[in-house]
Amino acid sequence: MTLDTLTHAISGALIGRATAPQTRANTLSLKERSWVGFLAGAAPDLDAVIALFGPVAYLTHHRGESHSLLLMPIWAGLLALAFAWVGGRRLSWKAYYGVCFMALGIHILGDLITSYGTQILAPVSTWAPGLNSTFIIDPWFSAILLGGLLLSVHRRSRAVAACTLLVIVAVVALQYSQYRKAVAVGEAYAAERGISADLVQAYPQPLSWFNWKLVVVAGEIYHQTRVNLLAGQPRPAPADDAAWLKRLRADYQPVDHARWTRHRRFGDGGQDPLARAVWAEGDFAFYRRFAALPLVYGVETLDDDLCVWFYDLRFTVMDITPPFRFGMCRPETHDGGWRLHRLGAGGRQAL
Repeated sequence: MTLDTLTHAISGALIGRATAPQTRANTLSLKERSWVGFLAGAAPDLDAVIALFGPVAYLTHHRGESHSLLLMPIWAGLLALAFAWVGGRRLSWKAYYGVCFMALGIHILGDLITSYGTQILAPVSTWAPGLNSTFIIDPWFSAILLGGLLLSVHRRSRAVAACTLLVIVAVVALQYSQYRKAVAVGEAYAAERGISADLVQAYPQPLSWFNWKLVVVAGEIYHQTRVNLLAGQPRPAPADDAAWLKRLRADYQPVDHARWTRHRRFGDGGQDPLARAVWAEGDFAFYRRFAALPLVYGVETLDDDLCVWFYDLRFTVMDITPPFRFGMCRPETHDGGWRLHRLGAGGRQAL
């Protein structure tokens, strides 16, 4: 999960153009800075190849070393050397280094504003902060960047590129202000009901900068709702055959009409002991590190195996199967221990 790679690439091109020197003797042209920034801005997402080594490796290292502030100078140097070689060494690698460095930096910043988490201190630390201000794919955000880049190219202007980036800074500031308002709504809910909250968090949602998912964590209990901070009147329930976008819009109600639901981390009834057993397994440690809001997805029998599945409440959107569903299975007869599996669109996959 990341801001889409094309958006990262566009932001890299913009920063390459915005920082071009007035005089460009013996250095990159404005067009060259655009292409170098575009490619370098996309480069950290090459870590998608980690998926070839399996979903556990991907979940452990995605947005890891390739997104590290500590390693950024090294990656910028390697990219600069590659660009210099591709360019026939017309210019020294030093001419490319600054653009590569800034493009990598703006990519990392673009990921930090989302909810997934970015390991900015890898490989020293797996700490993965996220500002939770921007939804993972924001078409309005991307459109501003793309429009600014096209206008900058049309006018051959550095100033347009710089202004576009300033607009994006203002957009993120607006989104973060809405995040703080959303958190305040969750805090008020907890206070009104006497809930001793361990965490109150808000997560950006699709379609609007004012759509938010609120989660109040109290021990092993999650209280969750979805709201639109601008809506004044309740949104009527759509017809069963209404388009997905219309149904999604109706899912985000005004704050005063928020529909809160309650979830137990390890499920209810017979799910609880099984879920706790799986959660404590050594092979499940990677998921304990990854999932900020782990929740039981289900307990089921598949091909004479008993399986317990978890997902992360951060990544749920109405009527969309949540990603990152992992769990463990064992024979129903207890003739064997728990084994790690992933639950994908095509069924379970042993890991």
